[in-house]
Amino acid sequence: MALSKTDAVVLKAYNWSESSRTVIFFTKEFGKIALYDKGGRSIKSKRGRIVDFAEMQLTFYNSEKETNGYVSDIELIKQYPFDKDGSLGRLAYGSAGAEILRLLLPEEEPQRQLYQYYLNYIQLIDTVEKKFTPALFLAFFLRTLSQLGYHPSISYCILCSKEIQNSGGDINFAADIGGVICDTCQKAGEYYISLSAESFKLLKALQTASLAEAATVPLGMTQVTILQEALSRFASSSTSIEIKLKSLAFIEKLKNK
Repeated sequence: MALSKTDAVVLKAYNWSESSRTVIFFTKEFGKIALYDKGGRSIKSKRGRIVDFAEMQLTFYNSEKETNGYVSDIELIKQYPFDKDGSLGRLAYGSAGAEILRLLLPEEEPQRQLYQYYLNYIQLIDTVEKKFTPALFLAFFLRTLSQLGYHPSISYCILCSKEIQNSGGDINFAADIGGVICDTCQKAGEYYISLSAESFKLLKALQTASLAEAATVPLGMTQVTILQEALSRFASSSTSIEIKLKSLAFIEKLKNK
């Protein structure tokens, strides 16, 4: 078996015994890969520990006979503890970012730009004021979709290409067909997500905003919920992958209290 080394972050771990698990990594050189972590959960393990929300140097064996390779060693590069004010919300949004990547990334295709983008994202989730984390997440969601080739039409009607003007009224987002839709093209009985003028303006701004710019925008929970639904439904329709972000269930519980 060939030995490889790369920087990596954890997207998900599936435990299958008291000492072992399968870990989904997003790696700098190889993209998304699944590896067996034999004995890595044991307190007797002598190698480095696999840590969530951290960049690590991963050494692993590629197996030609089996589907997955094996973790050989781990060295921590930098960890993001999410221990500032609002730590549970930071954890939820950090986990949601990892969940999006796990669901949408193709297997074993390098995505170096997106890898660095995710590192920048979790660094900001760890450091910005908690009121800015929702906008930061939405910007990450939008730009991740874009980098993977999925572009919601936000400025122009998805059917007739008419420019959508923000005249102060609500604007409908047709997630299942790819973007906003003008009044003329709307059909009775179809499901649309109604965006307020403010939410529409925000969505347009976040589509081109850097993470640093998004991390200066405070959002209300109602706006976050509507825009998250719009993007999740758009992603599900565009990829044929059901996008239900379990990581954000905690945020929904807080909202309903």
